[in-house]
Formats: sequence, structure tokens, C-alpha cells
Amino acid sequence: MVEQGAVHIVSLGGLGEIGRNCMLLEQADDAVMIDCGVSFPFDDNGVDLVHPRFDVVLRLQERFRGVVLTHGHEDHIGGLPFLLRRWQQAGGGIVDITGPRHALALARRRIAEAELLGAAQLNEVAVGERYTLGSFGIESLPVTHSIPQATALCIDTVAGRIIHTGDFKLDPCPGDGAVTDETRLSAIGDAGVALLMSDSTNVLSEGHSVSEKVVAEGLQAAIASAPHRVVVGVFASNVHRLRALGAAAQAAGRRLCLLGRSVRTHADLARELGMLSWPSDLVVHPDRAAELPRAELLCIASGTQGQPRSALRRLASGTHNALRLAEGDLVLLSSRVIPGNERATYAMIDDLLALGVAVQSRLDGVRLHASGHAHRDEQRRMIELTRPQSFVPIHGTRQHLERHASLARQVGVEHALVALDGQRMCLTSQGLAIDGTVDAGKVAVAGSATAPVEVSVELLRQRRQLARSGLVVVAVHQSGGEQNVEVTMQGVSDDEEVVRQARQAAFAVLGGAAFDGESDAVKEQVRVAVRRRVASLVGHKPPVQVVMLGL
Repeated sequence: MVEQGAVHIVSLGGLGEIGRNCMLLEQADDAVMIDCGVSFPFDDNGVDLVHPRFDVVLRLQERFRGVVLTHGHEDHIGGLPFLLRRWQQAGGGIVDITGPRHALALARRRIAEAELLGAAQLNEVAVGERYTLGSFGIESLPVTHSIPQATALCIDTVAGRIIHTGDFKLDPCPGDGAVTDETRLSAIGDAGVALLMSDSTNVLSEGHSVSEKVVAEGLQAAIASAPHRVVVGVFASNVHRLRALGAAAQAAGRRLCLLGRSVRTHADLARELGMLSWPSDLVVHPDRAAELPRAELLCIASGTQGQPRSALRRLASGTHNALRLAEGDLVLLSSRVIPGNERATYAMIDDLLALGVAVQSRLDGVRLHASGHAHRDEQRRMIELTRPQSFVPIHGTRQHLERHASLARQVGVEHALVALDGQRMCLTSQGLAIDGTVDAGKVAVAGSATAPVEVSVELLRQRRQLARSGLVVVAVHQSGGEQNVEVTMQGVSDDEEVVRQARQAAFAVLGGAAFDGESDAVKEQVRVAVRRRVASLVGHKPPVQVVMLGL
């Protein structure tokens, strides 16, 4: 139970890393969650995604009032199916999920894929609307981001007013015309803000972010001057960019072809919601794309990070089932390389170049991509508009959070606090402080949406060790007083001599004598002897498993 007049705030994801954004606010008898996202692993250990641990939420039981979504990116909504499944398993009721129309439409798809629609009540609120969840009063504020209907939240609490910016930028010319409501933010600042929690993603970037209008103009110019086929790689959720590319296709007299499931999904949803008004004859099915003259086709493709089965990756490897790129075609990467994806992305670019395809992320200084996150000047402006008593940077690594807190202090906020996932902050009329910790952490998941499998920390450790060192299996067979040793190596060595010497090491321990197949002492002696011999030959110590059979 939270003490009278206090609000407890804890991040279950997003503080100390980029992604997996999830914030829990608790006061008196009520608790709400802001966003519920996932992150994606940088390495391949058989993990598809990572979501927050929900132990602290499950303990709230009837005090939990639901989830508020700021917008529809996966790092803000992707964890909802896992929360709902855990909530059901714990015997909870239906979870209220509140947010703008576009975010709810994307969330509905994710929840439906997991066959959990019956576990959620989706409540649409218009951008700019005020509503209540338990004792929390919430106002949805429009902000500009790289997805439609992004919002900040103004939350009235027993300890004062909290602003949570969500992901934002201050773009004077966004693709949909929906600018960040600086007037309302300033008015809220005039009335008094106890705490500002603000997006830190681009705090390391000086100046002001590039406007989406500049990108639209750059793309249109590049497409208009291209002599042959053009493929534009995008982040599929950026409907503003899709809208700009539709206009560029029409201006250049080209037909539009959508390559990749995610691009088609986001385009179809945007069209259903009236956010994308492409003429019916503009889009051509992928099966017909190869029939069009090269100069009359503009493709929008997903897979800018070189994901193995993505449309761009298959185009680069010449394995796409609908289209083959040819010498002289142009690929425009209207995207950035996400940290950790450099190797896969650059390998994909190399393969495109090997086909004779030109690849550009800029054309003579023309911008082909703009971030959806505020740079330092915009972050400074957000602090100046709201003038908070306390400040907490969110959505970033430790470096991002520290730099953003320093910026807030420069602007005049006396109390800027850096907190990490699991650290509980307590906001009262006296200010903000860390007053404890809660269960928080990551849950790695593999498998489908309907049948996800949690991959434990120990299992991940074992997989990483196997990837580094491989595995040696020693099978000792005994029958009629005779022994036979078989050695199998996976990822250790393909040299027959290493296998032969590993067998010799095992025989040297066994000595031809009868043994008790359940003898842990004998098995351990064989394991140590084989491991030492193999290590002397291959230069590292792989794990060794010993199995004794045939008693």
C-alpha cells in the first residue's frame, strides 16, 4: 500500500536500455501502467523478443486499473499479449487498455494474434481528451513522432501533476500536420508540474531533428531523377513516410508496390483508419511488379536492418519470389542503422551493390530519413515549456539518462533524478526520491504469439557457452566386461586426431575395469580428463558431458 499523498513510480523497462518501455504508477488504491513494450535481442540465441517481468503488477490484483498507451510502436505495445496471458494465469479479470485509435488498432492485432482478445477491454480516447482511471486524471496531449497519433500524458496525482512525454519531437511540418501542442504544454507548465518524465533517445544528438517535410522533399527529388526501378527501404510503421512515398510515386508517374508483410500490414491499417488516401489504381500487387517497365515502378520494402527473411534482404540475395533487381536500379534507405544491426545491414548493402544496384541513404546531402525523437534543443524546449519541479529522463541507456538529467539541470531544474529499471521512485509534495526496489527484469521469449516459450537465464547462459565453445559428448558403453567409448563433438573440432585423443583420455581413466554406471566420481574423472586433453589441442575448454550405458 502506498502512503497517503505519495505516488510510487517504477520502470519495468526502458530505463537503462532502448526499448521495452513500461512504467508503473501507483497511489492509494490504484495503479496504472504506461505502455507495455518489447525489445529485440542483438544476438541470435534462439530468442525472438524480450518483454518485462510482470511480477509486481500481478501482486496488485484488483488495484490495477489498466494500461495507457502513448502510441503504437512495438517497444510500447508489443508486451501486451504477455501481460494479458500472465494476468489470466494469475486468475485476474479483463484488463482495460486505453489509448488513441491508431495505437489501439495495432494493439488489437497483436492481442488477436495471441488469441487473447477476450482478456482485454480496448478503450479509445481521442488525442486531446481527458479521462480518469481510478483516482488518476489523465489528459492525452498530441506530440509529433514517426507514427500517427502519438501522445504525451498529463497525469493528475495526489502528489501533483506528472507529464510523461512518450516518444516525441518538435517538428513544425510533420507528415500528418499534427504538431506537438506546445501551447497546452506551456499552459500546464504555468499551472505547475511536479514531475516531467521525458524521452531521452536522441539526447546525444545536438541541435534540432530534421522535419518530415524535408525528408518527403528529398525522397520525391531522388525518385523523380531515377532512370530505372526504385526501392525505398522504410520502417513500416512510419505512415507519414508511406504517405510521402505515395505522393512521390504519383508525381513521378510510377506505380507503387509494397514488399514485406509489415509494410502491407501498416499500410492496410492506415488506409482502414483513413490515414492513407492512396488512389485505388496506385498500388500494384507484388505478383505484377515484374511486368511493369522499370521506370514506372516504385517499391516500398521492409527489412532495412538486414533481417534474414525480410523483403530487402531477399531482394539483395536475389531470392525474392516476386521481383529481381537489375543493374541500374536504385535502393534508397529511408532509415537508420539501429545499434547492433550494423553487420547485417552492411552485408545486405554489399549484396545489393554486387547486383549493380545503387544504394543511397543520402543523395548529395539530401536527407532521406529523419528520426522521430527529439534532439537536445527540442528536449531543452520541452523542459522550458513545462518548468517541472523534478525531472526523470526515460527511454534510454544509462549514458542517455545521465546526459538528459545534466541538460535538465542546465535549464534550471534543481532535482533531476536518474533511475534504472526496478528502482522505485516516490513522489510527494516534498519532492522525488528513490526509496527502494521492486522485482523487475527481462523475460526472453521464443516461438509463436499463440504458444510463446520463455527462455530462462540459465538456458541462455548454456546457449551462449555452446556458441562460444561447442560441446563434447562422451558415451561409455559396457557389456560383458568390455568397454567402448564413443566421442561426439559439436562445434569443437572436425579433426579426427582430437576425437582419437579424447577417447584415449577416457580409456586412461577407465582402465578397462568394471564400473558402476551411476558412479558420479568415475563420470567426473572422465569428464575432467577429456576436457583437459581437448583443451590442450583446440585452445579452449568446451563443456563435456559423460554418459555411461550398458550395465
